[in-house]
Amino acid sequence: MATTQLLSTVEHRETLPEGYARPESDRPRLAEVATDSNIPLIDLASPDKPRVIAEIAQACRTYGFFQVTNHGIAEELLEKVMAVALEFFRLPPEEKEKLYSDEPSKKIRLSTSFNVRKETVHNWRDYLRLHCHPLEEFALSNGAYKSVWHRAVVNAVQERMSVASFMCPCNSAVISPARKLVADGDAPVYRSFTYDEYYKKFWSRNLDQEHCLELFKGQ
Repeated sequence: MATTQLLSTVEHRETLPEGYARPESDRPRLAEVATDSNIPLIDLASPDKPRVIAEIAQACRTYGFFQVTNHGIAEELLEKVMAVALEFFRLPPEEKEKLYSDEPSKKIRLSTSFNVRKETVHNWRDYLRLHCHPLEEFALSNGAYKSVWHRAVVNAVQERMSVASFMCPCNSAVISPARKLVADGDAPVYRSFTYDEYYKKFWSRNLDQEHCLELFKGQ
């Protein structure tokens, strides 16, 4: 898939390209999507840190998602991030060609959909992937924290922009459930595996297949 097929290289489309149309059986049904106005709203600046930690843990167990207030990031900085992102995706195709790649191992790459080498139906998105210095000390929750399916509603009037952060360790890092969760009497839900194992399995599949983490469940 060349840069001429990037969604952001075409200013206006009258119809959905055939390669993006999913079979009727695979399409989400909005009537079956539960709406809930009680999505947790957590104040990160609260002086009661134990309560904040407990609220985050409960939100992750129950929803797999929460909103925050008083996150400490200046509004001006957030606006600049979005402005730069929009500026990048509106660059001429010949400029974006310099960063385009469908090779997952590249540290900086512009691409489209999810896994264009494997999938038969594409996802409606372009993305720029950048590696940066990671935060330290992380652990799996042994399945206690939910991971929600990412679904978004788009329209024909304005583009939708997201800035997401993912934590990716070195390839040799061994990932396993946090010891405390197992020590508390819960059996390990997932076997230990290296990040390299996870990465290779992740990019060997389509986005609409089973959650990649399911492939590492213990026997």
